[in-house]
Amino acid sequence: MSYPAQCPRVYANPDGMISASGYYRASTTQELANMLPPWMHLRENRNSVGQQFISSTSVHLKRLESTLNESMKNKFIDTANVDDVDVLYRAKIPNNVNLLDAEASGVRCITAPSGVSPSGVGQIWVVEEKDLERFYYYEIPTRVEITASGSYTEEEIGKNWNVLPSGVYDAEEKHVDVWGKKHDISWCAAGGAIRKQDTESLEDYDVYPENRYGSVVDINFYRGNLWCLTSDGSNNYITILSAKTYVPQKAALDLIAVIDITGSIVGNPTKMVLIDGSNLYIKGLGDTVYEAHPRYDYFLLDKDNRYVYLKEDYRDSGVFISNT
Repeated sequence: MSYPAQCPRVYANPDGMISASGYYRASTTQELANMLPPWMHLRENRNSVGQQFISSTSVHLKRLESTLNESMKNKFIDTANVDDVDVLYRAKIPNNVNLLDAEASGVRCITAPSGVSPSGVGQIWVVEEKDLERFYYYEIPTRVEITASGSYTEEEIGKNWNVLPSGVYDAEEKHVDVWGKKHDISWCAAGGAIRKQDTESLEDYDVYPENRYGSVVDINFYRGNLWCLTSDGSNNYITILSAKTYVPQKAALDLIAVIDITGSIVGNPTKMVLIDGSNLYIKGLGDTVYEAHPRYDYFLLDKDNRYVYLKEDYRDSGVFISNT
């Protein structure tokens, strides 16, 4: 097999990564409810109208708490978040592109990196993003690029493979009971379902069915999302699900994106380890491990200085810029 191989995204949530889970039940909801007397129904019942009413405020308090915690961690080298975007690429907008043309359809960027047909349906459209926060933190991968294969080792870049079917730790949320105790949460796939569990007692807090893209083979947690390796027996996918849950409980977790890796992996994959949002490894047939990279084909437009800022490096393939 020749590399790199491009794996297309076959589904993206129309509301994006943030809006798809915009209203959810944060752990701070129960913390606020616990300030009320223990005999009150609002404190005891997480499905009560009262808890649903304070939940919207609790989400913002949770985000504030997370922002303050991350700001504190970033003051120290050992705990700083090294996954933040720290390198951008830019391209000069040609002079023949009129940014003031009201009849034009806006600036368009097209590229064709290695492994993609340079014309027709194979080319990649780089999408404009106008929200700076979404551009840096909340974009959905547009494809996965498999760049190499090698032999299986016990760990990849210092991170061990999951011991199946054990769960993955939820680094953002906790389960708070009516007595104020915080319980660590893990996510696992077992019995044909995705389970939100207590890490110690393995008690199920919530149970959700697997989606139409097959059974979950392996699962990873990253920035509030579950990155799942799924297979229906003949097709293989990377499915990204939101780990934010609702009250009253929804029938299924929000599906954020699906990337089809069928044909790029020899045999049905058995394991996946996600290092960060841009590096993952997939174990295929035998002891073959594939190095893969989620790609984010988005750009920011700087009209004043006539530049586009890109998240990915297109220096080899180049970028075609127009507004027709």
